[in-house]
Amino acid sequence: MIHKYPQDLVGSLQDKWHGLSAAGELRILPETSVLEDLLSTCYQASQMREESRDISFRLMLAEPEEYSINEESLLQGVFTLKFTEPRPFNAYELLKLVPSINFNNSLVGVRFKEKEGLQIWGVIHSGSRWTQVIHGGSKQAAPLPAALAINVVGPGRLTLFRGLDLLVQLTGGRIIAPSINVFQSQWMNVRFGNIQDQLASLHAQNPLLVKNEWSRIDPNFVGKLYLEFFKHVISTVRRSGHGGTILSFPAGMENIISHDNPYISIKYRFTRDSAGGQLKTLVLEIMQALATICGRLYGPDYLAGWNDYVALQGKRLAQLDEQVFKYARFVASLTGVDGAVVTTEAPELIGYGGIIQGNFEMGEHVSKALDPEGMSRQIERIESVGTRHRSLYYLCKRLQNVLGIVVSQDAKVRAVTWGEDTVIYWDVIPIDFAL
Repeated sequence: MIHKYPQDLVGSLQDKWHGLSAAGELRILPETSVLEDLLSTCYQASQMREESRDISFRLMLAEPEEYSINEESLLQGVFTLKFTEPRPFNAYELLKLVPSINFNNSLVGVRFKEKEGLQIWGVIHSGSRWTQVIHGGSKQAAPLPAALAINVVGPGRLTLFRGLDLLVQLTGGRIIAPSINVFQSQWMNVRFGNIQDQLASLHAQNPLLVKNEWSRIDPNFVGKLYLEFFKHVISTVRRSGHGGTILSFPAGMENIISHDNPYISIKYRFTRDSAGGQLKTLVLEIMQALATICGRLYGPDYLAGWNDYVALQGKRLAQLDEQVFKYARFVASLTGVDGAVVTTEAPELIGYGGIIQGNFEMGEHVSKALDPEGMSRQIERIESVGTRHRSLYYLCKRLQNVLGIVVSQDAKVRAVTWGEDTVIYWDVIPIDFAL
């Protein structure tokens, strides 16, 4: 493997800059030498420690005047604090400055002038709702200019954004872009399509349904809510520092894996009448509340979707939303013991402390997916991974219809399944770029 560094990251940034839609006029990036200086300085600062503390920070390359400071922006938590004199932009200055700036709430404001070069002009307060892009959630983040932003989240780990849009990440000497987002793949949509259809059918049979008063629900709404749920589960496991594995078995295997079987031994099993299917219940409650609210506001022909859910969170929807993400944190907490958390696609919790059965004999190679569908692949040897990964690879080869999410202790995340003729994995990137 040839390792990548900030100079390589500049090229990827320039390639990706025009790839995402952005409101307003698309700004021009500084010339290559300026970008190399900017990213190299951030990279060097990421390797430093301040009084035994690792350095982590966010910065944005934008002028303070680009932040519209009015009543609306203040209510959304956005404001700037400009220094009376700009500070030099270098690794030492960042080392001394960033411990005073909360990663989740604020950014370092940086500008570039032809004569003065790069300078630190002050602090940008963004609020913390932007973190839901990473950790999952339904709150509306305060808007930021569509400017270059850099998150430094650990030694050698830089993530580049345009505003709130993720562009590319440097981590572990690799450059990774969200274009391989497995959660947006067609095969993943098909895999979880059954539960979406099931919930839509149950919603249509709701005995409280008032025809000509409830609005319709966008079929994509359930998938989006499930995605945010799983992002929150995985992100919570990542932040725990101990790693973990979550297994998703297909519908129809509940009766097999709920009892003694040759595939997985579950130390802590839940009874069938437990609240293991709580997420389905909550989602149906949310669909009912959303259909009722949007029906009253817009009529029965209105198609209510994710944007309505975010914008219309009154007391009832806010309570249900809070319960969804509390449940996500509960599921994540079950990875705190040895063994996997075992679920179905619904997802229904079967139990945790799952130990995969077998001697882990399999081929010496697995395939790394280079695109969401896994059509383009790179062969890798399995000798560099630990027991957690090896056992999951073995199970996916043996059953070929299991989906596993494995989080290593260093917070790397992989989605693993069988890919027609081999075990295949995806690096989970959209949520792999924050604390």
